[in-house]
Amino acid sequence: MKKILGIVFIGLLLAGCTTVKPTGGLYKETTLESGKSKIIILRKGGSLISADIPTIGILGHGSYFLPSKSYIQADVDPGNYNINVYETAGLVWRFEPFDIDVTANKNETIYLELITWSVGLVSRAKLETVEKAYALDKLKMFERTLFSDSIQ
Repeated sequence: MKKILGIVFIGLLLAGCTTVKPTGGLYKETTLESGKSKIIILRKGGSLISADIPTIGILGHGSYFLPSKSYIQADVDPGNYNINVYETAGLVWRFEPFDIDVTANKNETIYLELITWSVGLVSRAKLETVEKAYALDKLKMFERTLFSDSIQ
């Protein structure tokens, strides 16, 4: 009986959550503009934590929401970028804010994955570089979150 009540409570909690709906459509591989770089960050999700939505800030380029089963894409000038992952008021994100530095090389795409996991009271999140083949396999099922997508 306790399990059933717990499942009902979690279901009601998640049903009332504020969310962000990606509007950029499914992934389409595009040609990189000559002399530019691209940063793609994807998020698989697939657990209770997948209801959490962080804000991803790319210093000097703007910030995006990253719901589960979505990705963001930023076309940038080559150089060093600081990427921040943090909570925005109105959205749930149970993890401590963190950031990483990446170097975007000329005429290259950087593929990063936001990985989250939770065991009991211990929850962690990290951004990790992934191989192009892995990223392209996952991206074909994900919706793109645009800079203009907002909290609903």
